[in-house]
Amino acid sequence: MTGRISLNDAAEELGVHYMTAYRYVRTGRLPAVKERGQWWVEPTDIEQFSTSDVERSPRRDVLPQLVERRLLAADENGSLRLLEDAMAAGASAEEVYLDLLGPALAEIGHRWSIGEISIADEHVATATALRVISRLGPRIASRGRTKGTILLAGVADDYHTLPTAMLRDLLRARSFEVHDLGAHTPAESIVERSRMLADLVAVGLAVTNGDNEEVIAETLATIEAASLGVPVVIGGPGIGSPEIARSLGRCVPTTSARHALDEFDRIHDTAARAS
Repeated sequence: MTGRISLNDAAEELGVHYMTAYRYVRTGRLPAVKERGQWWVEPTDIEQFSTSDVERSPRRDVLPQLVERRLLAADENGSLRLLEDAMAAGASAEEVYLDLLGPALAEIGHRWSIGEISIADEHVATATALRVISRLGPRIASRGRTKGTILLAGVADDYHTLPTAMLRDLLRARSFEVHDLGAHTPAESIVERSRMLADLVAVGLAVTNGDNEEVIAETLATIEAASLGVPVVIGGPGIGSPEIARSLGRCVPTTSARHALDEFDRIHDTAARAS
């Protein structure tokens, strides 16, 4: 076979119904591009698909790569379907966010950093991921009584919105009420909003920019001077190590999203025992 062929023809090559082939595309198992209202498939991808059991029934270890493809293709529904299928197969919300979606986004960031994809590609993938989690979030939030309120924010000059958005959903799944101020938040705004919240358990700061130490230190100093009476949990790829985080000011440093989630639970449990 030479040249791209239509999805109808691809279905015939694979010996499946068109809707089955379409489902392969929408779930990221069969790469395809859509032009003028029609899906087109590379013959080499059909050949690879035909001989690969992995593509027909993706294992957990290949799902991040499939999610990555769908995000870069701006395929919101296909990305969502992959994550929903993983949850239906038994994956927890934390596994879906941190073991599937997180690695896919990390690989996209790495590919941009080495010039393999463009900044436009990275922006498209990020925007698609935000839409996906906006649809997943309400489904995984815990119902009933909350354990208190967490305020999340990205520090000033840090423009990535996904870290707090993902952490917000996972904290809600752990029964916290969460107020997410998003990226690039001035320290004064963090303090102002914190004072407005009843039953505040902790403040969480996301740091993705490794060259932002002065701003981080100023943010921590401003929060400490405000005497909010709650711990500040800090983490993200912009923090090189817990020692560096502690050197910037009084805080609870974390080394991963799971570590941060566990620290918020620990802070809540400590406060509950003391009351």
